[in-house]
Amino acid sequence: MILRDDTRKTIKFIIWVVILAIIFYIASIFVFYKAGSNSRNNDQQIVRIANQKTPITNVQNYYHLNRGTNSYAIKGTDKKGKVYYFIYLPSSKKAYLYQSDKAVSQNKISKIFYEKHPNSNVKSINLGWYQSQPVWEVAYQNKNSKLGFTLYDFHNAKLVNEVDNL
Repeated sequence: MILRDDTRKTIKFIIWVVILAIIFYIASIFVFYKAGSNSRNNDQQIVRIANQKTPITNVQNYYHLNRGTNSYAIKGTDKKGKVYYFIYLPSSKKAYLYQSDKAVSQNKISKIFYEKHPNSNVKSINLGWYQSQPVWEVAYQNKNSKLGFTLYDFHNAKLVNEVDNL
């Protein structure tokens, strides 16, 4: 069977489209991988620092907050299962270690938040540093589909700052 010239051109076009789609797919994977490399590097750096300077041996959660001060935090346990929070401020190279029994947990913050904002949709809860103190930040979408941020004191869950309807 002899293929007509039109059929060959169509097959050639389809092959090029498939090749370009494959190249685009591989390139997009590379771009997304590179975009996340800073976050992965920061997570690795904070774990390395925590392993060197704290009793934390098992990391349970990673947090990142930038409210004027860039901060990275982890929640982890020591060999005996005791829970700690570790906050690292890369710009000043300062680090803070807190025992969980001297802090308010993420679950407790979530409950406190929902009591005052029952119709909101929480997007994330992060631990970090704000105005020289550790805080929990709740990022949410309110009932009007507007964004909001609420900061709570890490030690006693008192309201530190709130911005709504962004």
